[in-house]
Amino acid sequence: MSIQITKLNFSYPESNANLFEDFTLQIAEGWTCVAGSNGCGKSTLLKLIAGILVPDGGKILCGNAGAKSGAVGPAAGEMIYCAQETAEPPENLYAAFWSDDNEARKFFSRLCVTEEMLERYETLSGGEKKRIQIACALAERPAVLLLDEPTNHLDAKTARMICEALGDFGGTGIIVSHDRAFADSLCARTVYLYNEAAAFAGGRDCVVYDSYPCGLTKALELRQSGADQSRGQWERLNAKAAAERGRSAALEAQNQKAKARLSKKAIDSRDHDAQRKIDTARILGKDRSTGDAKARLETQIRQTESERDSVKKALRRKEGFALSQSDYSKPLAVDETVLQAGSYKLKIKRMEIKRGTKIALTGENGAGKSLFVRHVISLLEKAGRANEVFYLPQEISDAQRDAIFNELESLEESERGEVLSTLYRLGSEPERLEGLKSAQTKDGPRAGPDSGLANEQGGRGDNLSPGELRKLMIALAVQKPLSLLVLDEPTNHMDITSVVALENALAALDCAMIVVSHDMAFLQKVCNASFVAERDKDQGKILVIQ
Repeated sequence: MSIQITKLNFSYPESNANLFEDFTLQIAEGWTCVAGSNGCGKSTLLKLIAGILVPDGGKILCGNAGAKSGAVGPAAGEMIYCAQETAEPPENLYAAFWSDDNEARKFFSRLCVTEEMLERYETLSGGEKKRIQIACALAERPAVLLLDEPTNHLDAKTARMICEALGDFGGTGIIVSHDRAFADSLCARTVYLYNEAAAFAGGRDCVVYDSYPCGLTKALELRQSGADQSRGQWERLNAKAAAERGRSAALEAQNQKAKARLSKKAIDSRDHDAQRKIDTARILGKDRSTGDAKARLETQIRQTESERDSVKKALRRKEGFALSQSDYSKPLAVDETVLQAGSYKLKIKRMEIKRGTKIALTGENGAGKSLFVRHVISLLEKAGRANEVFYLPQEISDAQRDAIFNELESLEESERGEVLSTLYRLGSEPERLEGLKSAQTKDGPRAGPDSGLANEQGGRGDNLSPGELRKLMIALAVQKPLSLLVLDEPTNHMDITSVVALENALAALDCAMIVVSHDMAFLQKVCNASFVAERDKDQGKILVIQ
C-alpha cells in the first residue's frame, strides 16, 4: 500500500509560519527512513499520516482508498502508529498475546515476550517495553506501520532482534530514526526533511525534503556531497561573473578613452584638418570595437548570473568545539580489580587511560558498563582530580537541569556567547538558541513537539528538550580543561544533524574519553580503542571488561 501526500499544508496554532507548505511526497511499499533535524516535522509527518493530526489543506491518500482534504485512506486497524513513549501498555496487549491466531502470537515469541513480562509491565526496561509495543503492532498485521525512534535506549542485541522482526513486515513501513545501523539494515529508501531557508540561500521558510534510494548512512553522504557540489558550482559561476564584470569595466574604460579621442571639444575650431579626421573616424566606425565587445560581454554577464541564480546554494555552517585545546595530560591508571554489583561480579583488567585515548565501551544492557564508569570516576575523585572529569548521564534529573542553568547564568557574557556558539556548532538552530535564552527566565516560549523545545510551558529549563540539554552540558564542559570525558549514550534524544556534528567535534577533541553507546557508526568515528562488557560463560554471574 503506497502513501501519496499531495499539496499538504500544516502549521501549529502557536506558530507564525507553515511547517509544511504545498508538500508533496509519495512513499512506496517497504521500509522508508525519515530523518532530519529536530523541528523539521518528522514526528508531525507521521502523526499527519496516522490521522492523529489534521492537515490545514491537501490530501493524504493511502492505497486505492479515496481521501478528501485532511483524510487518511486506510480504515482503523490498517495503520498503526508506535510513539517513542512506552510508559503505557498497548491497548491490544492481552488480546494479542492470548490470541488463538498463531500468526499473531509468533511475534511475541520472536521478540522474546513472556507472560511474566506482561504481569510486571511497569517495572520493565525501556527495551523490553519497546519489544512488547512492536510485537503488538505486528500482531495486528497492519497495511501501514509507523515507528517513531524505535531504538532509543536499546542495546545492540535488542535492536537487532527488533530489526529482524520488522524485516519480515510486508506492508508499508516508515521509521523516524537517527540510528544509522538500524536504518541501513531495514530501509531501502531515505527521506530527509529540512527547512529550506536554513539549508539554502533564498529558500522558503517551510519544510521540504530530499529523497534517496538508499539507507541513512549513504543518504547522509550523498546529501553532503550534493551540498558541496552546489556550493562549488555557485561559487564558480559567481567567480566567472565577477571576472566578466572586471573585463567589462576595463572595456568601459577603453570605450571612454575612445570617445574622448573622437570628441571635438579639445580641438581648435579653426583646426579643420583635425575635425575632418574625427568625422572620418566616426563614419568608418573606428574605435567602435571596444563598445561592441562590451555590449557582448554585458549579455554574457546576464547569462552567467542567471545560471548562477538558478543554482540552489547550500549554506555552510561551522562545526566542532569553538575553544582552544587546553586539556590535562596526566594519564589515569586503572588497576586490575573485581567489583561487586549485587549477585554479579565485574572483573576489570589493568589499563592506562592517556590523553587522546578514546574508549568505546559496549555490551548488553546490565553487563556492567555503568559500574565500570562509576569506578573510573571514583578513582579520579580519590586522587583529588574530580575537576578534571565530566560525566554525561543517560538521563538528566531535575536537580541536574537546575545546576546546568545555574552554571550558564554564572558565566560572563563573552563566556556565555562561546557556549551558545558551541551549541550552534553541535547542530542547534538559532530559534532553539533563542529558546535557551528565554529558558533562563521564568517564562519560556511555547513550541510544537518537533521544535526541540517541550510542548509544555514551565519553569527555567523545562522548555528545552533532553537532546538540547545534553548538548548544553557538553558545551559547558568543554569550556574547561579536562582529563576525561565520560559520555553515557550521548546520542540519545539527539537528531541526526546533532549526532553527526557531535561525532565530528569529539573526533577532533584531544582529551581522553570513555563513550558508552550502542551507535556503532558513532563509536567508529569517535573512538580509537574498544572495551566490551560480557558475561563469562564458565564462571556464571561474572562480567568482564576486556
